[in-house]
Amino acid sequence: MPRLRRILAGAAVVAALASAVVYGGIRFADSVNHDLATPPPTPSPSDTSLPAPYGSLSPAQYHYGNALVHAAGNDVIAYEPQHQPHGVLTVPFTITNHGSKPYSYVIAVAVIGATNSGIAQSARISSDGMLPPNKTMSAKINFESLDDIPVRDIDVRITNVEKKGTDDNPS
Repeated sequence: MPRLRRILAGAAVVAALASAVVYGGIRFADSVNHDLATPPPTPSPSDTSLPAPYGSLSPAQYHYGNALVHAAGNDVIAYEPQHQPHGVLTVPFTITNHGSKPYSYVIAVAVIGATNSGIAQSARISSDGMLPPNKTMSAKINFESLDDIPVRDIDVRITNVEKKGTDDNPS
């Protein structure tokens, strides 16, 4: 009788392990099929990276490459776009407060020619609060893009900069 119990217990353990392996294989195959059926996420034209903490680096020390556009008395600089995987074009920025008091910045940007010639995409980015005097921060905006369009053929424009100090806000 004890031998029969051991055989039955062993068979139950083997059956449990086999069903776990089969169920795990089905779940794995289902997750692989789901991953393959789902295309990579499409970037939102208004997708922005959170600003980096501000510091005392000069804009050149961020190593973003060629500066393309300057605005707001050189407070805002847009750099050459960079192609990323899955049709994403990233435009890096530096924001430097050259003023004598803290300012917040809201920047409107347009990119023309990243998907089709003459079609503009626009987005906004902000300093996410007050930037102290003589401090620089970096930020990036993501746009949709065709990877085969050279970045030199993509037009980056800063269409507006709203710069507000503490005295500019109504109380």
